[in-house]
Amino acid sequence: MQPWDNPPGTVGVGRLARIPVRHLRDEEPGCPMNRALSVRRDVFAAERVSSKTPREEFPFALVQELLDQLESGAAQSIEEAMERCRRTRSRCLPQHVTWSAAAAERYLDARRRDQESRDSADVPRTFRAPDAWIAFRTLEEPDERGITDYERTVWGRQYVSDDATLRELVIPTKGDAKERLPLPELAAVASVLYYGTPARIPSFEHHSPALRHPAPPPRPERVRVYSAGLTEGRVRLLRTTETDAFADWTAEEIMDLHEQHVVPRLGRVLDGRDRVAGAHCAGCKVLPECPVVPRAPDLLVLPPPTRPRKRRTVSVSDLRAHRDCPARYHLTRVLKLPASVQENEAVRRGRAVDGWLNARHTSADASPCREVPLPAHLPGLTDDELAPALGMLRAHQARCPLDNPAATRFRPQHRVMAHDPQSDVVVIASCDLVYEERGGVVVRETKTSAFPPGGRSVLLEKHPQLALSLLLLAGGVLGGDSRRSRVELEILRPDGVSLEEFDPGDEATVEHARTVLASYTVPWSAETRYDAVPRPGYDCTGCEALSWCATGKERVAAAG
Repeated sequence: MQPWDNPPGTVGVGRLARIPVRHLRDEEPGCPMNRALSVRRDVFAAERVSSKTPREEFPFALVQELLDQLESGAAQSIEEAMERCRRTRSRCLPQHVTWSAAAAERYLDARRRDQESRDSADVPRTFRAPDAWIAFRTLEEPDERGITDYERTVWGRQYVSDDATLRELVIPTKGDAKERLPLPELAAVASVLYYGTPARIPSFEHHSPALRHPAPPPRPERVRVYSAGLTEGRVRLLRTTETDAFADWTAEEIMDLHEQHVVPRLGRVLDGRDRVAGAHCAGCKVLPECPVVPRAPDLLVLPPPTRPRKRRTVSVSDLRAHRDCPARYHLTRVLKLPASVQENEAVRRGRAVDGWLNARHTSADASPCREVPLPAHLPGLTDDELAPALGMLRAHQARCPLDNPAATRFRPQHRVMAHDPQSDVVVIASCDLVYEERGGVVVRETKTSAFPPGGRSVLLEKHPQLALSLLLLAGGVLGGDSRRSRVELEILRPDGVSLEEFDPGDEATVEHARTVLASYTVPWSAETRYDAVPRPGYDCTGCEALSWCATGKERVAAAG
């Protein structure tokens, strides 16, 4: 156990620890320091970061409010519930509203079927719990960590039987209902449901302890944990990944699970001090002081924000989605709503080829790809689709970087993070392959195509990730001697391969890269509404959000 000292860049007393279940997962990715800071709800960044966003960024926000209205009886129909949720609805895109209404109706239908099925089983029906269950531990004096108030929370729909002997949690998912979760995570959920007291977290004072119910009910005799798929409309009782046992436990079983799986993980979360860069960095209280996130001033060539706005992350995939259609960007990249269309053959082929190459280049004893037999099949491809993909892999064998005797330290799918302090944006670059050569750093991007490549200038504009990689190399973010570094573009076709190189030491090339990247970042940065205004010529037919988008449907219908 470590005493708590506020890290540089933060202020506050650190007396309140509010720990969500997700932080107790064994496989929870992210930064230990970020987690330890995020649960200390009364520790703040010395220079406050705005939390304002032009649109709702929590995908379940409206769904939850609609369900609260309908399950409490305050509203009798989805239309009436929508009227009562005007404030949240006004912050959602029309497509988000459409998705939320459909998701709420599917959820209610699935819950109804689940409840009706209990009449013939040894499980009582359950009803919405009006307040959240929060597990408290309150001390008169600060402990060794300086904490006086411990709170553990769960997210989801909470239900209780009439006689209060059964408590249940239903965890909504945007896609299909999950079948299994790791035992430690389910144990942490069940522990909160069992030990929890009805309480409310003050809406505008999340740094204050939760307000407890003055007369807490007795603890339950039984706890069950479900998953609800909002796409398929199904409620499923979860099982543990390790033993395949149902998440249906008695009070005695939960107390044992709590001691075995929950208590040790609480200390790990509270005492985390290591720092790891990732997408979570945008919300970190100490990002400006963090030594593991490189600074890249003016990387995005953007002016400082003109109004307070939440710090954001951005990738080239985000920027391309925004250029196609701001609504598509918000729905698929920010809200991450489930795709409503099937991927085409070219996308599946590219993913299959990339997957095989990544597995080959990641292998500890990786040898040049020409020394390895081509696969008999590739995941996701039919027999008819296999031949072009194998032709691309065969073409790669002639250009495999592992054949280069001077190349060392291969890092496939290398994720690079950088903070542009001028625009206050965290930039994420996922490079297909990064390796070192004679003191320089080489970024290899591999693309699959059925057509020959265009000119070098066109390639930068067609593949803006090349422009970003050039600027990262020129700015020293990836290290190495920039005079010996380069960006490579390998284009694989069924009948051949081409390899183009771009020099981060060439001023004209770097300036062109800045222009290309700015053509994406400036409109993205200036966006304030994310309305559905597709770029002229953009084909809405293959858009992942088409099912929820009236504008897209009109375009598709007009195009025949």
